[in-house]
Amino acid sequence: MIHDTAIVDKNAVIEEGVSVGAYAVVESGVRLAKGVKVSPYAHLKGETFIGEGTAIGTGVVIGEAPQILGTKEPIGKVYIGKNNIIREYVTINGSSAPDTSTTIGNNNFLMAFSHIAHDCKIANDVIICNGALIAGHVEIQDKAFISGYVVVHQFVRIGRLAMVGGLSRVNQDIIPFVMVVGDSKVWGLNSVGLRRAAFKREEISGIKKAYKFLYHKRLPLKKALDEIKDLKNDLIKEIVVFILASKRGICGPKKSTFWEKLFLDYPYFVRSKLPTCRVNAG
Repeated sequence: MIHDTAIVDKNAVIEEGVSVGAYAVVESGVRLAKGVKVSPYAHLKGETFIGEGTAIGTGVVIGEAPQILGTKEPIGKVYIGKNNIIREYVTINGSSAPDTSTTIGNNNFLMAFSHIAHDCKIANDVIICNGALIAGHVEIQDKAFISGYVVVHQFVRIGRLAMVGGLSRVNQDIIPFVMVVGDSKVWGLNSVGLRRAAFKREEISGIKKAYKFLYHKRLPLKKALDEIKDLKNDLIKEIVVFILASKRGICGPKKSTFWEKLFLDYPYFVRSKLPTCRVNAG
């Protein structure tokens, strides 16, 4: 189903069950798998593949040239997997080399006005909220949650089931299973995410022990890693492997400047302590 006003290049590959809305543009080199839905005014270009069942929102731009000075035309590729939801005005840039790709896995939810830059690797079941800006070469692992208007520095890695609070600035790697708020400060474990992931009690207990060595005991990182390596738990091994692979270093504990305490930490603390009440419907 292609709307009369849509522009679809004859060299684009359109499989059965695809719908393309009014005034959308699908350029040469784009491949749309079964059941892809393209909403009005979306613009798909470059070497872009979009997997089955993915929904493209109004005004989305995918496959545009990477935002690198002097680059005017798409260079590399974009690969998007199955059953993703990409909402209004999201932008996803192509990669910076012809033999690489900006990659998004399966079952991800990218909310309105979020941006995925060149060469990013987004895994599966990731949620990226409104207005979040993900710079080039960033890696986000399975089931991470990126809140609204977060900014992520290039080459940063965000671990599995990590959660980043709204308006945060992330300039170092975030280890799996933790929660980051403000200026790359680790505030605790993503306890809700761990429970929803149905981890066993002993697994969560092991993660808590590793967290204490890394962030509570004020040990040098090498010493903390030596301590947690002895804990027999595959999830702890995942944390250790993640840290050892880090090139930018990992986000540290919540040690804030006076101004951060005043404008970020204190309001966050107050909000978390505010009493709530229930309104009983008539």
